[in-house]
Amino acid sequence: MENLILQALKIHKINSLVHIGGHIGQEIEFYKSLDFDRVIYFEPINEFADNIENKIRYLSNFVLHRCALGNQNSNKLIYIADKGKKDDSGSTSLKEPKKSHISFSTSRIIEVKKYSSFNYSKIDIAILDTQGYELEVLEGFENKINTFKFLIVEFSNYEGYKNQTIYKDLNNFLCSNNFSFVNQNKKVLRVFPNSESGSYGDALYVNNKLINKISISKAKFKYFLLNNFLIDFLLKYTKVAYWKVKVKIN
Repeated sequence: MENLILQALKIHKINSLVHIGGHIGQEIEFYKSLDFDRVIYFEPINEFADNIENKIRYLSNFVLHRCALGNQNSNKLIYIADKGKKDDSGSTSLKEPKKSHISFSTSRIIEVKKYSSFNYSKIDIAILDTQGYELEVLEGFENKINTFKFLIVEFSNYEGYKNQTIYKDLNNFLCSNNFSFVNQNKKVLRVFPNSESGSYGDALYVNNKLINKISISKAKFKYFLLNNFLIDFLLKYTKVAYWKVKVKIN
């Protein structure tokens, strides 16, 4: 994810960031190094939020909200992943998990709010790490979605959680809201996805206001290029990491 933020910085200046699904704030030191004017965290699980609060206690430019974001103001059940040997607690989600190697022995009711209900109007980039709940979060942005310069969204091309929005539908939503694909980090578990496995990762999108029409067309082609079975085969079996295509500014 850090490399995607650095790529965004090459396209346009970033002064502020919102991180949705903060977990325990693993990125805080990186965000500090970028000297942002404002960093806003959303994390609904108090045990995780306590970690973030301890790390930002003396950082005046950091803010923490102890709630989740979604497409309506409500209270919802969240499924909390057990820590495990690989610290799987980051897989905690508002989507009901499917059977996997990760166990979810705890659930609780938490507060969910729409991003549009907060008085934030000029945040440059949003990081969405919500384990399958990304579309609902984006819907809750409402008309504030176009106030962002960049979005980094977690994606999956299979349903790791029940009724999870898969990547192509997430991409269609972002394109329909005037964002274009820039690049992605992707892990391929299975070249041809099925109901249990496929590929997942994080993708960077740029607001179309920052790029020209030619770049928007190139972005559509690049998304297609990087998300077909041939590229997934290369990623899985030859360890090719990225295809670099520059996004030009107007």
